[in-house]
Amino acid sequence: MKKIYFVLLAIVSGVILSACGESKQTEQKENKEITVAVQLESAKDILEIAKETAEKQGYQINIMQVNDNVAYNDAVQHDEADANFAQHVPFMEMFNEEKSADLVAVQPIYYFTGGFYSKDYQKLADLPENAKVGIPSDPTNEGRALAILNENGLIKLKAGTGYNGTVADVVENPKNITFEQIDLLNLVQAYDETDIAMVFCYPSYLEPAGLTTKDAILLEDEPASEHYALQLVTREDEKDSQKIKVLKEAMTTKEVANYIKEHSGGANVPAF
Repeated sequence: MKKIYFVLLAIVSGVILSACGESKQTEQKENKEITVAVQLESAKDILEIAKETAEKQGYQINIMQVNDNVAYNDAVQHDEADANFAQHVPFMEMFNEEKSADLVAVQPIYYFTGGFYSKDYQKLADLPENAKVGIPSDPTNEGRALAILNENGLIKLKAGTGYNGTVADVVENPKNITFEQIDLLNLVQAYDETDIAMVFCYPSYLEPAGLTTKDAILLEDEPASEHYALQLVTREDEKDSQKIKVLKEAMTTKEVANYIKEHSGGANVPAF
């Protein structure tokens, strides 16, 4: 009877150990997978290039593509993704404050120039009084747009406002401009509206309108663009992990830098 008991115990123990071993192997395999949330096609393309470098270190990059400016942060915050590549630091900080989140930027990847575009006017001096100007509706991009107008003398912002301005911070508006606050993703469509004289936009959103930065009435300076570099973002508890280390290395190679420069017509500039 004792012999049977010990044989059964050995079998059960073997099954348990085998299951534990398989579980550990599965866990190790899963830990070699890095899920990154993106929105723009250009970000997806960069990760496709980075995949090859990560694979050499035994890691697989999985791309989670989303359609709005909140989903990629929610995915990281709720552990559905390990990182995202879609935003600049000011936007991330706004999300953290609103959602009590703990996202951190770990690596700038590239930056681009924000600017204003008009189908009717070739230079700022031609802009008529009482014109409607389209600017982003979210606070961080609104501040970026207003900073350009302030720098070029079209408006004057309250002293010390910097990049954090809102329409409420405009203290001088000589041409009596009316600001139309529009979702960032819809600004390029507003370019064609008959009652909008000028809109703020980014290079990545200009393609449907057949525009490039060469068509801009106003462009921000390089320090401002660098301030808004697109970042690799993760959670606070993940920032020093091996996954993120591998991802950073894979996204800052010569091949990625070449892609950023060549496939944007010079509009995007590597930030590493």
